[in-house]
Amino acid sequence: MVPLRLRLKNFMCYRDNVPPISFEGIHVACLCGDNGNGKSALLDAITWALWGRARAKSDDELIHLGRSDMEVDFEFMLGNDRYRVLRARTRAKPNRPGQPMLDLQVATDSGYRSIAGNSIRETERTIVGLLRMDYETFTNSAFLLQGRADLFTVMEPHRRKEVLADILGLGRYQEYEERAKMLARERARDEHALRGDIEAIDGELAHRDEHSQKLADVRGVLVALKKELKTQEEKVSRLREQRQGLDLERQHLEETNLRIEQVKAELGLFQRQIAAHQARIEEFEAVLAGHHDDLAQVDAHLRQVTEMEERLAERKQEYEEASNRSHYLTLTNKALKEEMEGLKAKIVMLSGDEATCPLCGTELAAEGRERTIASYEAQGQEKAHLFRSNEEEVKRLGEQLASLRHETESLEGAIREQRSRWQGRREALERAHLDAERNLPKEREDLTHAEEALERWRSTLQADVERQRSLIADIAGLPQVESDLRQAQALLDDYVERERRERDQAVELEARLKDLAAKEEARRDKEQALLQASQERALYDELAVAFGKKGIQALIIESALPEIEEEANRLLARMTDGRMHIKLEAQRQTRKGDTVETLDINISDELGTRRYETYSGGEAFRINFALRIALSRLLARRAGAPLPTLFIDEGFGTQDASGRERVVEAIGSIEDDFERIIVITHIDEMKERFPVRIEVTKTEEGSTVHMV
Repeated sequence: MVPLRLRLKNFMCYRDNVPPISFEGIHVACLCGDNGNGKSALLDAITWALWGRARAKSDDELIHLGRSDMEVDFEFMLGNDRYRVLRARTRAKPNRPGQPMLDLQVATDSGYRSIAGNSIRETERTIVGLLRMDYETFTNSAFLLQGRADLFTVMEPHRRKEVLADILGLGRYQEYEERAKMLARERARDEHALRGDIEAIDGELAHRDEHSQKLADVRGVLVALKKELKTQEEKVSRLREQRQGLDLERQHLEETNLRIEQVKAELGLFQRQIAAHQARIEEFEAVLAGHHDDLAQVDAHLRQVTEMEERLAERKQEYEEASNRSHYLTLTNKALKEEMEGLKAKIVMLSGDEATCPLCGTELAAEGRERTIASYEAQGQEKAHLFRSNEEEVKRLGEQLASLRHETESLEGAIREQRSRWQGRREALERAHLDAERNLPKEREDLTHAEEALERWRSTLQADVERQRSLIADIAGLPQVESDLRQAQALLDDYVERERRERDQAVELEARLKDLAAKEEARRDKEQALLQASQERALYDELAVAFGKKGIQALIIESALPEIEEEANRLLARMTDGRMHIKLEAQRQTRKGDTVETLDINISDELGTRRYETYSGGEAFRINFALRIALSRLLARRAGAPLPTLFIDEGFGTQDASGRERVVEAIGSIEDDFERIIVITHIDEMKERFPVRIEVTKTEEGSTVHMV
């Protein structure tokens, strides 16, 4: 991984006014500035962007004070490809956690294209896979963090060896080991399964002779059954022919019975026809014999109806005369009433003091007035008498009219009923007489034909009855034949079922023997597969041991240790005038005499050989620095190394002027092994020794960066 460009926003001491930092064209540079200005924060930004890890305990502590979010945009080269990582976060609130964001992009001809996973964790795994190292491996090899230069050396010996294995890329051998173990387990399972299959096949093959003998026995039984089956089939065939013949006779009997019933029905029909003809002949003869007397009786009734019609006419005449008289009297009384009212008015006029004549208008004397009034009153009384007489006659005439109307209506109803009845009777007698004269000869002829047909059907019935007796005698043995057939058929079905079972058993035994032959062939194949699986399991077991920590990994580490020792001693000799020497030991003897895997660091000086843990101060820094540079150079020189960059963020203040000079010289001696070397320091005399400086200054608006 070679850094190309870094952009910050609200990260630690930096705000959103920091210009992008470009590392392109830089080989060795010094990142300088006073303590607390934010030098180490730039490297924290790189590790946070790549792995989400920095010196702070939580991501929210990385957000600039007073800001709600932060963002880091980091571009780098990996081999021939250019990548970009964008990581951001919003600050957590009381009721809402912080919101992270991570995107991984790769450069294309049309710009950057996202290759992020479906989640942040998945994207982080993709980044670790690309870099082929995690945060711990990075900080233990190519990144000398401030205050953590001894991170590798102060580890427990077995942990040092694990980190060294990661630096050397031995993880793939662990994968090979796990793969070999997995394949060995698979082959072991295959062996177990194949042995089980072979044992199962052997168990089945042990019964092959038994199956063969059973098949021979079944075939013998089948031969005997076929003979018995043939005999029984012939017997059933004979009985079926007998039953078919008797069934045909029974069918003829059923047909004869049906025909007898039909003949009986025809006989009954003709007997009823003869009776009907005889009845109609008697009826026609009776009609002809009594026709004259019936007509005379009907005519007498019709004459009575005529008399009733004459009486009706008389009553209608009386009714009309009475009605006319009543109408006349009513009109007369109406006129009498008007005249009496006129006389009454005249009498009223004559009753006054100055009476005048109602006719001429001359004044009348008292005597003349009384005489006139008496005359008018006499006229009125006469008219009133006549009026009352007329009223009584009108009343009487009303009663007469009601009686006449009732009698007339009764006569009209009786006439209609009697006229219709007897006129209809006369017409019916005439029609019956004509019908009898016309149909009597035909009825007599039909009677003769029906009697002749009746005799013919009686002859047919006699013949069918005789055939019925004959057929009943013929089929008397049918129940016995059917019983014999059922028994024979049941025995035949039993033979067929037995033959089917034996045949199925034979087929099953043949299939079983055929299957055993196939399994015998399969057994040979499984034996061959078992041999191959056993050989492959042994091979994978050997490979698992070879790829394990005590195999190739141990050999690679042992081959790398002299290289690390040589490089570390070369640097340490420069920094200590050859006074100190490092020795790395991959194994040691326990008190029990056992050999264990380890990675001990022993230091030789003028006082003798001691373990690293006994050193401190400037001497410990020089040992740490030499080992870390040696590890970084080893990483850079290994084929396909993913990190040709070295970051040194360590306090050179523990060294005197001569020591610092030697450290700078040591850095210069390794610069050709890395594409980028970034040294972080606040010591002025140190930063002047580097051709490129990235200066960090602190302002009221936050820290800022510029290139020198």
